[in-house]
Amino acid sequence: MKTISIPQDLHKQLVNLKLELGEKNAAELIFKLLIVYRQQKFLKIGELFRKKLKEKNIEFEDLLKKSRNGRRI
Repeated sequence: MKTISIPQDLHKQLVNLKLELGEKNAAELIFKLLIVYRQQKFLKIGELFRKKLKEKNIEFEDLLKKSRNGRRI
């Protein structure tokens, strides 16, 4: 197990969040925070992908059909 140094104010916020969410320990809380971060990152990438498709006037269904057929767009 490793330890990290964090400012006292951040520690207080983490402890309060841990209690609010009912987590057993800080490690579980941080793990869940990482999951939420990854989900948000995935959603942001999805938004960018949809935006690029729209800019190129490509429907997602068309993209799927062409990828199944092995054709380039």
